[in-house]
Amino acid sequence: MSDGMYARRHRRRYKEFRCSKGGRTTMEQGVLQGSEEVAHGQVVGEVDTAFLAQLAELPSVGTACGPVVQALTQRFGPGYRRVLVPDGFCLFQLSGAAPQALRVLFVAHLDEIGGCVYGPRDEPPGSYDARWWGAEPEAFAAANLQAFDVLATDPSSAFTVRAELAPDGRLVVLGDGVRPYRTMWTYREAVALQNDLVEGKALDPRATVYAVTEATRALDNPSVGALFVMAEECDVHVAQRAVAFLSRRAPDLRVVANADVPDLKALGEGRLDTPALRIYEGHALVDPTFGVRAAEELQRRGMHLHLTGARSSSQTSLFRALAPTLSVAIPCDGVHQPRGRMSLTGIQRCTDLLVAIGQMALGGPMEIETLQV
Repeated sequence: MSDGMYARRHRRRYKEFRCSKGGRTTMEQGVLQGSEEVAHGQVVGEVDTAFLAQLAELPSVGTACGPVVQALTQRFGPGYRRVLVPDGFCLFQLSGAAPQALRVLFVAHLDEIGGCVYGPRDEPPGSYDARWWGAEPEAFAAANLQAFDVLATDPSSAFTVRAELAPDGRLVVLGDGVRPYRTMWTYREAVALQNDLVEGKALDPRATVYAVTEATRALDNPSVGALFVMAEECDVHVAQRAVAFLSRRAPDLRVVANADVPDLKALGEGRLDTPALRIYEGHALVDPTFGVRAAEELQRRGMHLHLTGARSSSQTSLFRALAPTLSVAIPCDGVHQPRGRMSLTGIQRCTDLLVAIGQMALGGPMEIETLQV
């Protein structure tokens, strides 16, 4: 199937294109190559753009991930059991299955960049000191922002705030409804789609949250789990709580695939329409020999991917103690900006890649044991 056909399928459900003032609506020439024919590409389905947009527009910062957890719970439905560890992680698995049955684990983090509120200040009047992460203070001060309570689960409870630089140079947050040490804040942007492009906030990480969710549902197997770590952007060590749980409860894992969204410029030979297996993340090694063998086998079977390394890092290396681990990446043009851009084709191919990894580990047409010789 050509990239053009792939893109046309994806945009059926969501044709309206909306863009905020000053938003970018065109792709730099050469990032997407257009009409490359794929002789053996495997297609599981098409991107549900309504669900993707819902995930991206929801606010979830730090471990305050109630709105996204609620959306995922509804998406998986009563056919899946949920293990929820506050300030840690959420694990979905087919109902009736226990973590001991897990052989395949797909992982993504839920939180986006933003910050939290500390105590009130005298100047400017009505302002609060803010802690922030993921972008420079000037970027937050220039952006549309929303805030919500750390315990919130209903996205409709979010309210508008603004940020500015105080005379002493510190970032402060202002707005009605702010509660010291309880209010979290992030960008407020609507998702827009045009042809094969999706644009909005929090595509890092919600594009891979989407891919992990849909790959798990597609496999529909009690040995497959979807693990969502509540925080990475502000505290990569939150994943250790999940690792400790799984080391006790899931002794027979065969593969862990952590999926994340790096910036296009941070990924070697990155293309928006093609997922990658990263065997190097920053200074970390991600099971390189296993990754090379897995990439070769997946490519032989017709999957769209490329083997690469990244200048940036993620939580992947924390999972290596559990099982052979793969770092799956699909890049974004403008990570941590108010409006980043991704390819729907790339997101679907990332989902397909996760499905193929799951089939490989479950002893389907690609036996994972042969990759560990």
